[in-house]
Amino acid sequence: MNFSSASIDGLWVWVANAIYLAALVFAVRKANWKELASETAFQHVYLGATVFVALLWQMKADITSLVSIHFLMATTLTVMFRWPLAILASSLALAGMCWTGKAPWSLFGVNALTTGVVPVVVSHILFHLADRKLPDNFFALFFIGGFFTSAAAAFSSGLALMIGLWLGSSAWDFQRIASEYFLFLPMILPPEAVINGMLLSSIMVMKPGWVKNFDYHRYFDNK
Repeated sequence: MNFSSASIDGLWVWVANAIYLAALVFAVRKANWKELASETAFQHVYLGATVFVALLWQMKADITSLVSIHFLMATTLTVMFRWPLAILASSLALAGMCWTGKAPWSLFGVNALTTGVVPVVVSHILFHLADRKLPDNFFALFFIGGFFTSAAAAFSSGLALMIGLWLGSSAWDFQRIASEYFLFLPMILPPEAVINGMLLSSIMVMKPGWVKNFDYHRYFDNK
């Protein structure tokens, strides 16, 4: 979910820009640039995934004049490329939306938080917990780390958007926000979980080298 019009007061836009800029700088510092520069195949996969997500985000649905919804793919990006590069990929996808007029440049920082930073961080935390705490069973990781994590990431994105409207717009109270937008979340979560879960499981099995947060040998050797 992202804001499709200038519905946030100026002060909160600057606050969101500052938070996003800090997250972006941190992601750039933490990204494994040596790995990306040294592996040509990794470069191609990362570029292809970024373009795929950018094109997918173009297919959005406006649920009101203020807010639109689209697939996030934050969990897939996070698991495949780790959270720093996932934040950068989602930022590039959002820039594509702004360039084509699907989202306003003035709300780039706000939308980058709700559609990129927040769901990526949630995906990173939940997948890391699933990978560490669950038994070495691929199906457990598939359902918890794939399906459940994707749904939770989408929920966190919608919650961040509702909080942004509540704090940043004097014209909206939380009861109105909840009544108009919370009803859409159950419609968003299952498709997001399915497309991320199926895509991740297929890549993990067919192309495990593409998934930087997954140890194929740990889950499949000697089983």
